[in-house]
Amino acid sequence: MTTVAAPVAAEPDDPLQMTVDPADRAVMAEAASAVAGNPPDLARLDAVLAKLPRPTPLRGMVQAARAAVFASKDRVGDAVTAVEEAMRLLPDDPRPKLLAVHILTFAGSPQRAADLWMQASRESPERARLSHHYVMSALTGRLLDLGDRERAERINARLGEIGFATSLAPERSSAALARTYGEVRAKRDDLAIQSVTAIGDPDDLLTLYVDRRYQALWPRIAEWATPTLDGQSRRYLEELRADWTAADDFDTATAYARQLASLGAYPAVVSLFLPMFDRIVPGEYREGTEFLTPVVARSLVKVGRPADARALLDKVAAAMPTNNGGSDLNILAARMMLDANQLGWAATLSRADAFLARAKQLGSSINSSATLQVRAMRACALAGLGRAGEAQEDTAGVLIAEAVMPGPAMQLHLCHRDAAMGRALIVRRLADERTRDWAMRFVQPIKPDAFTPYEKLTEPVAEAIRSAPDVRAAVEKVGRILPQPVLESLPDSFDPFRSRPTAEPLDDSAI
Repeated sequence: MTTVAAPVAAEPDDPLQMTVDPADRAVMAEAASAVAGNPPDLARLDAVLAKLPRPTPLRGMVQAARAAVFASKDRVGDAVTAVEEAMRLLPDDPRPKLLAVHILTFAGSPQRAADLWMQASRESPERARLSHHYVMSALTGRLLDLGDRERAERINARLGEIGFATSLAPERSSAALARTYGEVRAKRDDLAIQSVTAIGDPDDLLTLYVDRRYQALWPRIAEWATPTLDGQSRRYLEELRADWTAADDFDTATAYARQLASLGAYPAVVSLFLPMFDRIVPGEYREGTEFLTPVVARSLVKVGRPADARALLDKVAAAMPTNNGGSDLNILAARMMLDANQLGWAATLSRADAFLARAKQLGSSINSSATLQVRAMRACALAGLGRAGEAQEDTAGVLIAEAVMPGPAMQLHLCHRDAAMGRALIVRRLADERTRDWAMRFVQPIKPDAFTPYEKLTEPVAEAIRSAPDVRAAVEKVGRILPQPVLESLPDSFDPFRSRPTAEPLDDSAI
């Protein structure tokens, strides 16, 4: 399930660091004192603002401080108003722009947030490099939800240029992929070929490897990654493992766990990452747990331990603070999917209703792709309960969004066991360059998995769609279907449990 919003973080810099007129120093000191509180004293900041009626830079900095406080309190409208004035009064200062990125991303204005971030990254690359990782991921995700791939790719490429994407392996790969897209669009195939080896995630390489738009890159991809992509899969797993063993945090664990799970290594996910949740106790939330938890819970189900999966979800939910900005929806969505995978349609419907009610309260801070997936699963649950007539609104919403988010629409066709509608969806999405990569990935051959009851219901329909003559003919016009499944299992040479190379013992003469 796609992740949802986390609390908006304030810009890490002190927003009141500036040179001020001597006459304003007393007011400046008062504002700085208000900001120094934990949490900052909004009432005192309001009093300071009242003393600054003129449109001065100091008023702009006080407004930036107020915007950060409003955002932390989920007062989105007030935060937007304050940060807009801060930007008007401090047009050459990148800090209000970067704060606005945090606020606008979750306020339903990701395109403006993206443009502001690009501007700030030119004014101060070193400050832009400190942008919050989750906010940047949320920003690019929301751009993709709108179908604005061009902006998302520009952001990813710029992140690589300024050095932001050097800390986590998925970000490094996204930056390299965006750079490759840009080189191909500019018809600089020689540079695009050179950039192939910088793309870490083999799934990113697969996107290029099956699409005829990137056919000039295919020989280099096969040489570098091997024709089955196992060579790059091993390198990427080693990269993720190294990130995790170095940091030992939930962010790096999530990236590594997701990759292992995508390759069917569910026992390894459980063995490596379930012990991390021993650190979780009620009332002591650990940042990032809501993203690792669904991966481990799903892996527990895959190895035949659904009761342990439920216990894990309950434990993490109990540790979350009441005001969590929507992070709890990740756990609620995981519970819904656990019920759906067991064909527990009544429980699935109840979870979906709870998710959608909470998402409605939180408004635009929740990404639309997550909400759409839940609406698709709600429609499936209603159909499973013999109440399909009640799903008309959800079904319509999912199908209307197909042109930019086809995944939920396909989920709907699969659970309805409607292969004809699924085939038509794939053919349409192959013809659209914005969604062709999704469709090309769907039609590639897969290795049978340890299917849950839901997957046993839907996978034969998916296979019928992949093998349909009209689908295969549409694929051949724009890409290719590989002869065998790729990226479906761990490379033979990779051991997920070995955290670092085993050193040879030193001989007696070694220093």
